[in-house]
Amino acid sequence: MLTLQALALLRPAAAVGRAAPSLLRAFAAAAEGPRTATPPPDTSRGATADLADVFIPEPVDQVSMRRVHIMEPIFQDLGGKLRFSGQVSTVKCFENNPLVRKAFEQPGTGRVLVVDGGGSKRCALLGDNIAEMAHKNGWSGVVIYGCIRDSEDIGKMPLGVKALGTYPLKSAKRDVGLADVPVTIAGVTVEPGDWLYADKDGILVSKEELKL
Repeated sequence: MLTLQALALLRPAAAVGRAAPSLLRAFAAAAEGPRTATPPPDTSRGATADLADVFIPEPVDQVSMRRVHIMEPIFQDLGGKLRFSGQVSTVKCFENNPLVRKAFEQPGTGRVLVVDGGGSKRCALLGDNIAEMAHKNGWSGVVIYGCIRDSEDIGKMPLGVKALGTYPLKSAKRDVGLADVPVTIAGVTVEPGDWLYADKDGILVSKEELKL
């Protein structure tokens, strides 16, 4: 006959026996690690993050010859359209914007103008009048390695605009600059005919159109 002392000793052992299956399941789950699944790219968004997941699959610490390049995160979003894309035309100028106006006077057909302004912050290469012209002529957006002005009005236009910042002084008009030449800005060389994809996360550049 079991004594009260023996019963007391058996209770913890019985409890461990009942808990064993759940403990085993917990240990097994811990050994497997957290169960996380990467959702598939959302093709309806056309976001740079989704494009990067598909077209830049290599780890960041792996050296590889990438077909798609990402610009350094130095630009501000200043237009009313935060996500934009299109085939590239280029302008290279310094503190002079006649070619920016001339480009936007032409039909844009959904293109993106990339302006290498030399990184100058001493004047603006884009104002509201030229930006409105760009929108009306069917340009998707503009990336300026320089500054813009009239930013409050431009921010209301359905035009993608990325620039280093804002500055109220207009540019000069004497030095025309160069059109449709390769330019290197934010660590990426961009050539006429390339494809550019931009949103709040950044800017991607590719030689070919990216389709998910």
